[in-house]
Amino acid sequence: MVFEDYYDEFFNARRSLEDPYRKVTVSKEKYKNLVETAEKYQMLLKKLDQVESKKSELERQIEYLKDDGRKLKELEEKNEKYLNSLVRTQADFDNYKKANQRENERYRARVKEDIMKKLIKHYEDLLRALNVLDLIKKGESVKKGFKMIVENFEKFLEDEGVKPMHSEGEKFDPYKHEALMVEANEEFPENTIIEELNKGYYLNNKILKPAGVKISKIKSKL
Repeated sequence: MVFEDYYDEFFNARRSLEDPYRKVTVSKEKYKNLVETAEKYQMLLKKLDQVESKKSELERQIEYLKDDGRKLKELEEKNEKYLNSLVRTQADFDNYKKANQRENERYRARVKEDIMKKLIKHYEDLLRALNVLDLIKKGESVKKGFKMIVENFEKFLEDEGVKPMHSEGEKFDPYKHEALMVEANEEFPENTIIEELNKGYYLNNKILKPAGVKISKIKSKL
């Protein structure tokens, strides 16, 4: 029997007691049980109301969480968009920095190359002056001092990456040699460098100044 049946039975019984035409005699034990049943029913109704209230509150919280979830998803999408934009910006900046660094390195290399070319001219002037001094019998102290200057100059050029070419006996290469003279010579294969007339130089394995050379030719081809 459900609680509603107990409830109806209880109040119908009360009405029967009040109505002389429907007067029903119940035992005290049954009356007590009916009262307890009614009280339990009222308590269950209150609990049901509480449960319904909590259910409504939970439904509101669930809807709120769903709304928060949608907002969180939108925030994550925006965050990912900004992150991708930041990554692209960082990549663009790194590429710009690398390109700028390469350009600066090329500029410094050109400036250094121009400076080394001018210094080589001064160095060759010093060598020619030293050769002239060697022809003079007197002035050994001057020669010694001048030779020390030339050696220091050579050391400076070497430290900066400047190295002299050694072209004699090599095959003529138009990228690093400049043919100043041609000589008929059967002792060497054709286009062999017989003599280095002007010294050539490298700067860090790059041609700084081509060597002026004399090359061989076979007589029959002259």
